[in-house]
Amino acid sequence: MFFEISSFYREEKIRLKPRVELYDTRDYMGAQMPGLAIVLDEVDQNENVTEQYAVLTVSFGEFLTLKNCAYIDANNCPFALQLLADGIAQDTGYSKISGYCEYPLWVFKEDFLKEIGGDKYERYSEQFDAYMRTNVQEDDTKMDEMQSW
Repeated sequence: MFFEISSFYREEKIRLKPRVELYDTRDYMGAQMPGLAIVLDEVDQNENVTEQYAVLTVSFGEFLTLKNCAYIDANNCPFALQLLADGIAQDTGYSKISGYCEYPLWVFKEDFLKEIGGDKYERYSEQFDAYMRTNVQEDDTKMDEMQSW
C-alpha cells in the first residue's frame, strides 16, 4: 500500500509506504502493553524505501483502551488529513492537547493495519484482546461480589 501526498516544501508528490511499529506503554496499574505506531517511509518510483519520512502517530506513554487507536502528530505531519481522506482511519472527535499542539485521536481500520502490520499488528491485537478480556472478566467478578453483599 502506498500513499501520495502533497508537500509544502516540494512541488512533486511524495510517495509513502506505511508500516506498523510497536512501543511500550503502561496501563493504570503499571502493566506493560504494546502501543500502536504508524511510520511512513518515503519510496522511490521503483517502490524501494529511501528513508523514513515521518512518524504519523504520537505516544503520550499511556495505554489506549480503544483498539486500533492512536493520536496523530498533526503538528509534524500537516498532510495527515490527506491520509484520512484515503479512508484508512476515522477521526474519533477526541484529541489531546500538549503545549500549543492538538493531537486528534484516530481509529484505524483493521484491514489497513493487517495489511501494513503483519506480525507486529497480530501481536498488538492478540495482547490487546487478551488484556481486555482479562480485565472485563475481573471487573464482572468484582461487580458480582459487590452485588451479593
